Amino acid sequence: MLPMTTRVALIGECMIELRHLSADRLALGYAGDVFNTAAYLARSAEPGAVDVQFVSITGDDPYSLAMREHWRAYGVHDAYARVRPGGKAGLYLIRTDARGERTFQHYRRGSAARELFGPDQPAELDDAIAGHDLVYLSGITLSIMSGAARERLVAVLAETRRRGGRVAYDGNYRPSGWPSPRAAADAANAVLAHTDIALPSLDDDRLVHGDTDAGACVARLRSSGVGEIVVKLGADGCVIADARTTEPIPAVPGAAVVDTTSAGDAFNGAYLAARLAGAVPRAAAEAGTRLAAEVIAHPGALLPA
Repeated sequence: MLPMTTRVALIGECMIELRHLSADRLALGYAGDVFNTAAYLARSAEPGAVDVQFVSITGDDPYSLAMREHWRAYGVHDAYARVRPGGKAGLYLIRTDARGERTFQHYRRGSAARELFGPDQPAELDDAIAGHDLVYLSGITLSIMSGAARERLVAVLAETRRRGGRVAYDGNYRPSGWPSPRAAADAANAVLAHTDIALPSLDDDRLVHGDTDAGACVARLRSSGVGEIVVKLGADGCVIADARTTEPIPAVPGAAVVDTTSAGDAFNGAYLAARLAGAVPRAAAEAGTRLAAEVIAHPGALLPA
């Protein structure tokens, strides 16, 4: 009997990325936090073991079409990514400083992906998403949706779990996407009530939820009913936790830092791939830290396909 393929649906937005090479020269690429995790999950999984589907909406302009080809090059499929005629892709510009830290400028108000889970989304798509073994999304996914769309998404997450699937969530936070941290926290809490695996960064959760340290973050997520927790701490590695135990996992020592873009996304992709393959959380977290260390040594969000 052939082994079964694990089906994963990752919900979010992919954008045009313009990365500064110098003050007046830019490199064109395509990236976005959830897409980055999808690409790194596909990269980390054994061939044929995981069907990685990116759930989004793109336009039909040349950049959107090139973007979808880019997904396929990274092993990410688009069976649930709709095309809106006349739609456009969002865009962001990225700069990195001498320490590899990045700043973003987003231009996404007209992005087709902002219509995710809106009134034009067919009910059949909700049903298809809920049939996956794992559904993944982020706080940035929530930030591009209307309130009604977020309610519809939460219903799909609840149905996913009812059918035996799991939900993974990274509370990735961009202040420009929200009217206030309180609004971001309210949206996150609605999702966390249906989350099995939480993969937050402490820096984000400090801003949104007021968590003072990893212990406070773990305690809050436990109280929300999350059973598997990984708090990312940047250069200090991460903390993994379940309902009873907590364990620190160090970062790879001496890792060169060129560009920290997508380090957390890469960690998430490698962690989830390892867990889906049967690894225990500690081994999965170690795989995540290794891939993150590789990613920050290269410019841009994605390693070459």
